[in-house]
Amino acid sequence: MTFANQLTLARLVAVVPIMAALYIEFPGHQALAVVLYVAAIATDYFDGIVARRSGKVTGFGKLMDSIADKAVIVSLFFALVGLGVMPAILAAIMVVREFAVTGLRMVALEAGEVIAANSWGKAKMVAQSVAVLILLLGFVQVGFWAMIVATVLTLISGWSYLRDTPRILAITADRDSNL
Repeated sequence: MTFANQLTLARLVAVVPIMAALYIEFPGHQALAVVLYVAAIATDYFDGIVARRSGKVTGFGKLMDSIADKAVIVSLFFALVGLGVMPAILAAIMVVREFAVTGLRMVALEAGEVIAANSWGKAKMVAQSVAVLILLLGFVQVGFWAMIVATVLTLISGWSYLRDTPRILAITADRDSNL
């Protein structure tokens, strides 16, 4: 287990204490949720740097990094909708995109193809992360507009991945016909 993979797993595990800090009221619970969220998001940046610099980029890390990202961000979407500070429609659009792209990646992987994150996907993740942070800090109006930007980037990003669907399906169909 590399240090980079440990950081990724820490981000995944962080979902529970972040959610607990949001929903269990005690003095400073909101501030603790923000600190835990920022720490979790920071691991997304650092795990990749550590893995590349140490030359220890692993298949486990590539897969779990994406899963950890989605676990944190989607959990926070649900929490923010539950807290009444994020419109459910925006969360739904972004969650559906996550499932669609993840599904495409799984099909591609089965066909021996790896669909790496592109610049739209990275911009989407940054926009979502910043929008969530703004909402966690209590700036609901600014956070709403940040979520609108994140949703637009989510749609563009989703399209940038899904336009590869016919090519991936053709590869999968060729492979399946040879079985």
